[in-house]
Amino acid sequence: MAYARGLARAARAAGAQLHEHSPVTGVEDRNGRWRVTTAHGTLRADRLLMATNAYHAPVPPLRLPDMPVVQFYQLATEPLGDNIARDILPGGEGCWDTGLVMTSLRRDAAGRIILGGMGSAASAQADWATRKLTRLFPRLRGTKVPHAWAGRIAMTGDHLPRIQRLGERGYAVYGYSGRGIGPGTVFGRAAARALMTGHEDDLPVPVVTQHRERFAMLKTLYYEAGARLVHLMAVRG
Repeated sequence: MAYARGLARAARAAGAQLHEHSPVTGVEDRNGRWRVTTAHGTLRADRLLMATNAYHAPVPPLRLPDMPVVQFYQLATEPLGDNIARDILPGGEGCWDTGLVMTSLRRDAAGRIILGGMGSAASAQADWATRKLTRLFPRLRGTKVPHAWAGRIAMTGDHLPRIQRLGERGYAVYGYSGRGIGPGTVFGRAAARALMTGHEDDLPVPVVTQHRERFAMLKTLYYEAGARLVHLMAVRG
């Protein structure tokens, strides 16, 4: 949230106008300009960058591919002093395991331990997370976990993002597969530069005209069901 607000401040400082609660209902390439329609008005622009990723809603007549969507939730402990958490990721590292149902671990600047896992923030998975934290670090038993939140991840089969061409002066960027904060910044800057200059040599990945993910809905259901089953079995065990 702080990162998103920082981007908003930087955008406004550069002269951008932000319009919240204004979902786009239609996009059309008309007479060499984009026409973007919302419930509250219409915008016209020379260039278009669609960066909705896992939160994309259909915008006729443009169509982006259906993507497997993974829920990912995180829980944060109360701030912990060095007497308790001195040797937990002391260098500020982020940690991910290699399990099919991935788990992540990190610390924030206030000393909170933040544990993440695939799946929605259902009660069974929250129970699993607190047990997992205690199993990793027994001295954290009884630590309060007052914060929990969840978000969505758009996956691609090879875990690489895509830049898809939209008309002559537009891109859609999607498919960060859970690694969107850092790479998203790089991709956004590179895509904006390419749209402004017309040169695509510096884009992080080649531009595609279309993309397809097979069995997107089935994969979404598979990931969620698998995460719930794994976490439920771990709690009962």
